[in-house]
Amino acid sequence: MTAVHRMRAAHRMTAVYGRPVARIGVAAAAALLAAGCAPAADPPFVPSQATPVASASVRATPAIETIRINPEMSVSIEWPAGTDTTLVQAFTDLYVSSWRAVLSGDETYLDMVEPPATGQAHAWVRGFGSAKVRGSARLYALRVTAVMGDGARVDACVDETGVRLVSPRGRESRPSWAHAPYLQAAVLHRARDGVWRVKDFRHDLKGCA
Repeated sequence: MTAVHRMRAAHRMTAVYGRPVARIGVAAAAALLAAGCAPAADPPFVPSQATPVASASVRATPAIETIRINPEMSVSIEWPAGTDTTLVQAFTDLYVSSWRAVLSGDETYLDMVEPPATGQAHAWVRGFGSAKVRGSARLYALRVTAVMGDGARVDACVDETGVRLVSPRGRESRPSWAHAPYLQAAVLHRARDGVWRVKDFRHDLKGCA
């Protein structure tokens, strides 16, 4: 079995950004958001503890940011006006850092997640094995869909149709999960240190064009 085939097999079993492992539903999203508000390691959440996000973190104008991870791979982020960058960037930073881990072995992404997302993100990175990746990915339609105290949910459309896997012989192929954009929901939790981290992921093949 080649490295590319091993990677594909891993993605069939578990995926974070790629092929959906759990559909987004109202009940599931509500449960995840509640989990983000009151994790076992933190004191119980009390509504009076809720604090609004500072208005200084809201982007005033739309913009497109292109982050080059290495000479052969980049991620484009389409920031809409009114985006709360404090919350949304918790997801976008993790997404970019996860690709950086795939390409260079940098494990900074592990500082941006907490269980159960820690294991999910780690499995996604490790799933590529020794396969090489090139091309481009795009994040768009970024929005904060819920905020509840120390929990929040960020939705984004993820387009990885420009990503290619490169076999040891140099043959390129499009990953099985990258034939169309998909909807990504990230549940965030603000820990005691004040940092927002991704706590869980949900995906859906519908909702993005």
